Amino acid sequence: MKTLILSFSNNIVNEESFVPNKIGLTFSCVETCENILKEKNIDVEHICMNKKNINKCYACGARGWGICKDNHVCIQKDDFNDIYHYMEEFDSYIFITPVYFHEMSESAKTFFDRLKRCDSFKDDSKIKEKNIICIACAGGSGSGTEETLNSFDTLNYFLRTNMVGRIPVTKFNFNEQKEEIKKAIDLL
Repeated sequence: MKTLILSFSNNIVNEESFVPNKIGLTFSCVETCENILKEKNIDVEHICMNKKNINKCYACGARGWGICKDNHVCIQKDDFNDIYHYMEEFDSYIFITPVYFHEMSESAKTFFDRLKRCDSFKDDSKIKEKNIICIACAGGSGSGTEETLNSFDTLNYFLRTNMVGRIPVTKFNFNEQKEEIKKAIDLL
């Protein structure tokens, strides 16, 4: 079994590159998931999506649909298509995003908008029916996780995946939610 973790972590910007915030809640959830998966001898790979070049959807073509609806690829020449096709090699997915303004991060919205367009109408989708775990990480006040998880519900519906974990994590409940993460990983 192979699990792919896609994280959409906040990044610290310096003049040379984007660097994941390794002390943040999102990265702590990534580490927790990786450790649990490794303990269970499940192959795991993590991609920090903020290090990838993924542009917003152009809603191109007639009535907002480009080649994505019929050809199941995006016309843009960035990292999206490679990651989308790479996802096919995995048996399950864990999506982890910080919560910004009661929503998933901008990079998560950008990626998932394009993923829904390319895969929702694909009859032979290699993503369909795979198990997913969705984790919303809210720092600050800790609010906004439910709204973010509602967006993951929509993603789950259109991708026709099986959400086995829908986990709200805050700085106030992180230690308790580690057990929920473990239970969800048991269902992958």
